[in-house]
Amino acid sequence: MLPKLDFDLTLEQQFQMQLIEKEVAMMSQEKLKSLLLTTSHLLMVKENVIRSLTKKVISQ
Repeated sequence: MLPKLDFDLTLEQQFQMQLIEKEVAMMSQEKLKSLLLTTSHLLMVKENVIRSLTKKVISQ
């Protein structure tokens, strides 16, 4: 059975999101596109790292 996972943001993360929302509201569309691509890339890398670490733990 899988453990219960918490998908809620912490109070600190909620505060960070508010800051990001304010920052993004003032960005140009070109800057937003660049940020979206960079963020997407980093999320994919993060996913690969998690997958790789999970495989290593399972294979031990």
